Amino acid sequence: MSASKYKLNNIIAIIDKNNIQYDGYTEIIMPLNSLKEKWQSFGWNVMEIDGHNVLECRKAFSSRPEIPLCVIANTIKGKGISFMEGEPGWHHAKMTKTQREQAWGELAND
Repeated sequence: MSASKYKLNNIIAIIDKNNIQYDGYTEIIMPLNSLKEKWQSFGWNVMEIDGHNVLECRKAFSSRPEIPLCVIANTIKGKGISFMEGEPGWHHAKMTKTQREQAWGELAND
């Protein structure tokens, strides 16, 4: 609230919204409801983007609102890796050497 009150337009908050938390899906464990409305209620300018789209990210970060900016980057955890994509268990898991090689291969072909 202080950031908006004092019009601190050099602040950008970035939320990586992948709908997963440590132990499962946010909508089951801790529903977030509208993050956009929450941040707007504190007086922030809010932009929702596809966090995997470089052009959308660039546009958001180059915008110059007169108040602080919150960028909600909608993403998919593990995007592009077949065994990780959208899987909550990978929020805290460690890959084996074989999995790591498979992941690099899948990302290289994307």
